[in-house]
Amino acid sequence: MLTVRKWMSCLTVAAVMSLTAAASAAGVDPAAKTVKAWDLDLGRASDVATLYGRVHAAATDVCRAETARYYRNTRMRAPSGWRERCVKDAVDAAIREVANPALAALHTQTPRVAARF
Repeated sequence: MLTVRKWMSCLTVAAVMSLTAAASAAGVDPAAKTVKAWDLDLGRASDVATLYGRVHAAATDVCRAETARYYRNTRMRAPSGWRERCVKDAVDAAIREVANPALAALHTQTPRVAARF
């Protein structure tokens, strides 16, 4: 039974990767959401925490929409744990893009939920 689960997991990951590659090849841009930070002073710890919360909320919204779009297109549920990985990857990318040391430090201190397989 465990072998079948592993095989199905690999097949699901391969299918998602191929769908992502097909979307990239077709010129479809991944979903994005702009996070405003003009009202924040990133020298203050409270404002850095506020920005982190905004980034995480935006990533959650985008990944929820992507999960819904996946269902609409395939009539299949997204693979288990996909949304959580999507949020993690989106937050990681946003933190790298901002390149603020205080925000990066807050991000590394935030506890992460272990992925379930």
